[in-house]
Amino acid sequence: MNRRLALIAIVAFLPCRPGLADPIHAVADGGYWHHDSGWVFPEKIGEFVRVGIPQDVAGSEDAVTHYARDEDGVRRTASVDVYRAASPAAGELEARSGSASSDTVIVSTARGLSARREVSDAGKPLLIATYFVDAGEWRVRIRVTGASLEAMDEFVRGQRWETLGNH
Repeated sequence: MNRRLALIAIVAFLPCRPGLADPIHAVADGGYWHHDSGWVFPEKIGEFVRVGIPQDVAGSEDAVTHYARDEDGVRRTASVDVYRAASPAAGELEARSGSASSDTVIVSTARGLSARREVSDAGKPLLIATYFVDAGEWRVRIRVTGASLEAMDEFVRGQRWETLGNH
């Protein structure tokens, strides 16, 4: 009888399917580290504060987080998507609108990275800027709302570019 109970106890605690590792981990400075890409999502960038915990996207290697700030009593938002160039979501994330103006912005002189920036005028004084950064195997898309392109560029440059691809 004891052998039978022991066998039942062993079987009851066997995993039914292999567990998946959590791809995003808290780090000491309030940021979160995405272990697939090495990217760190800081707690704060300029006046923007991270809203919630970064998430993996549908169990893929992609990750996203959101930031917000108050600007003259208006909430401004930003989203940061980190994904592999070969991600199934890359086409959707990189879809560009034909009506927006676009140019190139240097985002990291140390890494030699620049972004293609598309700007839409959503109605004065709201601008929407989407930045597309190609860092080889990894890509980053940042979408920011605000009244000033300079402040939006500052948010993008304030990202932890040195961490991308370092895992």
